[in-house]
Amino acid sequence: MTLGSPAADGTTRDRFGATVEAADPQSVEAWNLAWKQAMHFVDDPFATLAAANEADEAFALGSIFCGTYRVLGGARPDDPALQQDLERAHRRASSAHARGHVEALRHLVEGNFTLAGRTWDRIAATQPDFAAVRFAHDVYLHVGDEARRLQSSQRAFDSWAPAEPGWGLIAGQLSFALEEVGLYDEAEVHGRAALADDPLDLWARHALAHLYETLDDSDKAFALLVDDQDIWSAQDGLAVHIWWHLALRLIAAGRHDEALAVHDAQQPAATTPFRLSDLASLLWRLELEGVDVGNRWDALADRFAGRPEWHTSGFLDLHGAFIYTRRPDHGAADRFFSGLAEDRSDGAAENDHIFTGTVEPLVAAIRVGSTEPARAIALLDELASRAHRIGGSIAQRDILDLTRTHYEQRIPDTDALEAT
Repeated sequence: MTLGSPAADGTTRDRFGATVEAADPQSVEAWNLAWKQAMHFVDDPFATLAAANEADEAFALGSIFCGTYRVLGGARPDDPALQQDLERAHRRASSAHARGHVEALRHLVEGNFTLAGRTWDRIAATQPDFAAVRFAHDVYLHVGDEARRLQSSQRAFDSWAPAEPGWGLIAGQLSFALEEVGLYDEAEVHGRAALADDPLDLWARHALAHLYETLDDSDKAFALLVDDQDIWSAQDGLAVHIWWHLALRLIAAGRHDEALAVHDAQQPAATTPFRLSDLASLLWRLELEGVDVGNRWDALADRFAGRPEWHTSGFLDLHGAFIYTRRPDHGAADRFFSGLAEDRSDGAAENDHIFTGTVEPLVAAIRVGSTEPARAIALLDELASRAHRIGGSIAQRDILDLTRTHYEQRIPDTDALEAT
C-alpha cells in the first residue's frame, strides 16, 4: 500500500498501520515524515506538519502531535499555540480513534499526565498505533513512572512483529524502559537489536548510553558514542543530551577539562529548556567535583530567564534552581523562586500535586544547601521516595544523591570539633 493511500477497508493508514483521518493524502505523507524526523531527531516535525495542520480540516493527528510535544517540552497550559492545537484536534476528530487521542491530549494539557498515558495505552491496544505507544512512553518519562513505561513498552513490543515497520523503534524504547528498572542484560539485547535495525535510531543509542552510565562501563560508552560521533552529533534534536552523556563519562574518568569543553561547544545549541538543563546539570556536577567553572553560569541564567517554560515541569524547575542558586543576584532569580508556588490553578491536577509535594521542597533544599546543609539533607531525605516524580531518568536524577553527599561533607565533624 502506498503511504497515504486508502486501505482495503476504505480508511487511510500511516506507515505503521494506524488509522489517519485526512482529506489530503499529503497530510498523511507529512505525518509519516514528521515521525521519521522525530525518531531520528532531525529537522523540524512541527514545520513538516504545519501546512497540513493549517489547511486539512479532516486531519486531527498532526495537531495532537504538536500539542503533545509542546506540553512535554514545558509549554504552559494557556500557551496560544497549544490551545490552537487542542481546539483544532477537537474540531476535526470524527472517529473514536481520533477522539481518543484528543481525550489524551486534553488530560495532558490539564496536567494529568498519567491519565493521558493510560488513555494512549488503551488506544494502542486497539491497533498498531505507534503514535499512541510513543506518546505514552514519553509521558511516563515525564513523570518518572518506570513501571508503567515498562508495561506499556513491553505490550507494544509483544504485539509488533519484527518485519513490521517500527519494530526497531519499539525495541529501542523497550531497551530504555528495561534499563530504568534494572533489567540490564535484556536492555542491552533490545538496544543493540534496535540499533542494528536502524543505525539512526537515536533513542536506542540513548538507551544504551544510559545502560553504560548505570553500569559505569566507560569502555562500552566511549565505543558507543565516540566511535559513531559523526552519526549522532548531526541529530540535532537530541545531540546535546548525548554530549551530556559523553561528558558524564569524561567526569568519571577525571577528564574535567574535556567535560568543560563539551559544555562550551554545546552552549550555542542550548536553545531549549531541556538543553539548558543538560548544561546546568553538567556544570553542577563539575562543581561538586571541585572544578572551577568560571562565569559559565551567567549565560545559562540569562538564557533561562528568557524562556516561558517556568513552573510547568518539575525536571526543568530543578535545573532552574541549580542555575539561580549559583546566580542568586541575577535579575530573574527572585522571580523564578517566588513564582514556584503560583499558577497551580485549583491544585487538583496531578502536576499540581507533583509541584506542591515534591518540586517546591526539592527546590528549597537546593536553595539552602550552601548555607544550611543539614536542613537541605533533611529535605532531600524526606523527598527520596518520591523524587522520581519530577521526571527524567535515573541517571539524570542521581544528581540529587551526588548533591546530598556534597552537603553531607559540608557539615562540620562534631567529634573533631569536640576534640579541639
